[in-house]
Amino acid sequence: MNIIKEYTGKHSLIQFGLIFSILVAAFFLGLIEWTGMLAVIILAGMVQLYSSLAKNTKYPRFLYHGLAVLIFGVCFVVYQHLIPGFNNVLYFDKIRVSADAVPFTMYFNVDKLLAGLILLLFIIPLKTNFREGVKKIWPLFLMTIVLLLSLAALFHFARFDFKLHSYFLIWGINNLFIVCMAEEALFRGFLQRHLSLLKIRYSGVIAIVVAGLGFGLLHWQGGAAYVSYAAVAGIMYGWMYHRSQNIFLNILAHFLFNLIHIIFFTYPFLQ
Repeated sequence: MNIIKEYTGKHSLIQFGLIFSILVAAFFLGLIEWTGMLAVIILAGMVQLYSSLAKNTKYPRFLYHGLAVLIFGVCFVVYQHLIPGFNNVLYFDKIRVSADAVPFTMYFNVDKLLAGLILLLFIIPLKTNFREGVKKIWPLFLMTIVLLLSLAALFHFARFDFKLHSYFLIWGINNLFIVCMAEEALFRGFLQRHLSLLKIRYSGVIAIVVAGLGFGLLHWQGGAAYVSYAAVAGIMYGWMYHRSQNIFLNILAHFLFNLIHIIFFTYPFLQ
């Protein structure tokens, strides 16, 4: 029962209050149903329990690590939109961003947004020392751009295609605050951070690679080549997070690469 008592405290109440407020707003906007609300509340409770176990070593560590596996699995399923009770909003339906690209469909995914926010609010250290972090990762960011664009050309995923569409602002809001936030929160802020804290040799390297591979698997619908490409991207993003330990910078770096991609190259990828 002591572990339940650790749920209390001003900080946790503020976090739960924010999630509850968002849930109520989403419910009245018709974005979430009762089953979806229950799923979010359960996930928030699991994540808060994980946070409590991380700070208290008197409980068996297999509970802590087992809960981490469960949380990752639940979030991965949420990110695949397999849990009922969420009414994600279709905004773009098979539009042609590039003339020779596959059709692009975009949803405002409330399930992914809520899961990512829960990870940010309950687990991930929110550092704000941006200047120091930028100094540590800007060479890696430039290396990531060169590497990923080179691989995209090599695998014939994209070619140069400059464009500025009127809907890029909507795309940017969705990509930054839902796609990049949620993906970086899960794969870098949660999975990579958890693995890097394990008391094993080369835990940092193992964490980067495993989280990167998981990020690749999230993109399984694009096929094996695209999964491999996304895994390389995930490893590079993981390297940046290992250097800066600043989740906000990782979200921004992820978004900036996506922005360069959509403005200057075939999007999402060639047919």
